[in-house]
Amino acid sequence: MLQFEFAKEKPYSGVLSVKSNRKGTKETTMSQLNFTVVDSNDSLYGGDSKFLAENSKLCEAVMAQILEHLKTLAKDEALKRQSSLGLSFFNSILAHGDLRNNKLNQLSVNLWHLAQRHGCADTRTMVKTLDYIKKRSKQPDMNHLTELALRLPLQTRT
Repeated sequence: MLQFEFAKEKPYSGVLSVKSNRKGTKETTMSQLNFTVVDSNDSLYGGDSKFLAENSKLCEAVMAQILEHLKTLAKDEALKRQSSLGLSFFNSILAHGDLRNNKLNQLSVNLWHLAQRHGCADTRTMVKTLDYIKKRSKQPDMNHLTELALRLPLQTRT
């Protein structure tokens, strides 16, 4: 049962990455299939406030489902899965979210801590992820990631 529930979260994360893609092009690649001459949502809706509100509402609903599942995993004592899913969700937010948004930034910090709780996180993966954030923070218009990196401690195992 838990394996099914955990597998269900992967499509939810995929929905977030697709729905949060703000910079569309005429050529879009999805899951190794190329679709050419496909207009992006940006060109079709041009920042239409109704579309953006619906998109935001959908993303919030999907995120709420994932967070609820994370809580369920804690109750079922599936802590390793909770850690893995928390880090996966963190990575989705890092890749596709606007971390200048305070709520999303705080959610990512909470997910980072959740991934390390109970000593279940893979230390090597956590170190590589933090190094990636620090490297990316040096790019133009990414200095907000410097502050984020300072808020992401690595758990020590002694």
